[in-house]
Amino acid sequence: MPTAFRLRLAAALLLLALPATPRDSLANGTELDWATEVRRETVPPGKPLVTGSTGSKASKPHALDGIASYYWQDQMTASGEQFDKRAMTAAHPTLPFGTFVEVTNLGNGRKTVVRINDRGPFKPGRVIDVSEAAADKLGMRQRGLAPVRIEIVTAATAR
Repeated sequence: MPTAFRLRLAAALLLLALPATPRDSLANGTELDWATEVRRETVPPGKPLVTGSTGSKASKPHALDGIASYYWQDQMTASGEQFDKRAMTAAHPTLPFGTFVEVTNLGNGRKTVVRINDRGPFKPGRVIDVSEAAADKLGMRQRGLAPVRIEIVTAATAR
């Protein structure tokens, strides 16, 4: 599939995902980063009417709450790396490989940062599978599951 076609397809899909009106909020509660309305009475006489971008707003952190589990079996990850239970890595269903996320155990307040290098978990309600080393840091290895909040620390660069 030609690259230009893929880019146009991705742009079209992105437009379909946007809210129907600019004032609608996105699914995760953030607002769009551009102004779409300027009231005439706020523009002084003799000044041009300016519409469009007003600069980007400070981005709001993206957080997701759910259940974390951990895994320890030797296997090949979806990113092509050999799984290492001693590495600070994790599996997430959709985040790009190489993304760093902070995982907070809501039960005890312990936190750690992991790198996404695999896909999963595939059970409803679970938001992340962490390595055994990360489970130790989070204090969840004994139970195997923990209520967590995940927040993106560093987004992955395009590969």
